[in-house]
Amino acid sequence: MFLSNYHSHCNFCDGRSSMEEFVHFAIAKGLKRYGFSSHAPLPFDTFWNMRADDLPEYKAEFRRLKEKYAGQIELFLGLEMDYIHEVFEVQDAFYPVDDLDYLIGSVHYLDRLPDGSFMSIDGSFSKFNYGLQTGYEGDVWALVDLFFEASRAMVSKGGFQLVGHMDKIALNASKCPEFSIRDPRYLTLVGDLLTLIKEQKMIVEINTKSLVGKGFAYPDVQFFPLLKELGIPVTVNSDCHYPTNLLDGFAPAYQALKAAGITTVHQLIDGTWQPVEWEGRRKVLPLRH
Repeated sequence: MFLSNYHSHCNFCDGRSSMEEFVHFAIAKGLKRYGFSSHAPLPFDTFWNMRADDLPEYKAEFRRLKEKYAGQIELFLGLEMDYIHEVFEVQDAFYPVDDLDYLIGSVHYLDRLPDGSFMSIDGSFSKFNYGLQTGYEGDVWALVDLFFEASRAMVSKGGFQLVGHMDKIALNASKCPEFSIRDPRYLTLVGDLLTLIKEQKMIVEINTKSLVGKGFAYPDVQFFPLLKELGIPVTVNSDCHYPTNLLDGFAPAYQALKAAGITTVHQLIDGTWQPVEWEGRRKVLPLRH
């Protein structure tokens, strides 16, 4: 099987290297299919989103690299699109996206806090906890419920192909003593979201960014058997911001997929997402020690 990665961030957003440097590393690591998915422009400025004014250059640089490295690697261009309830969704894009190969739908922000900023489920726990205490009276389950409510709304409205890090809130929420990823309430929330994703015929990314260093995959590995049971297609992405992290977490992720009986991943081939058999055709990468 050809390894692929469709979730990556270069220096057009909050990534730390140029597009071309990521391509160099992808080729060196043996990837045959690689996609760029910078954080899409929002109607307000953040330190991590691409500016709308930079989108034409983003597309032009991609076209240059696609032509330059043709025959060595298949390159694809996408965006990671935020869903912010009643603020921004794919359908609100004020820039063209029809010429992109794919879109990832993700939830990073929830509603506004008393100080006017948005509640972010991402980033440091201190920032997460500040929002939790000031906006939700410390009720982590209220926040978790809201995250999944937003995620269900995002999936219902559609407009994208991949569901990005679908339960990333678990990373920070798990630092709160009242929360557990094993809690029946959480299992129900994730199960309901996966059922909706199946109905909408979307692809779930297995996001490996935090798997090695923090022990979290998104979705959590406990849900891999449910992915298999529901027949939801998956693709494995590292959500890398540094070229050196291109394959972070791939080895344990593929091993967990194998344990769950999932032997295909979806890759972009001839403009469509197609299942590719991996079990038995390529030795799983060794676990990092």
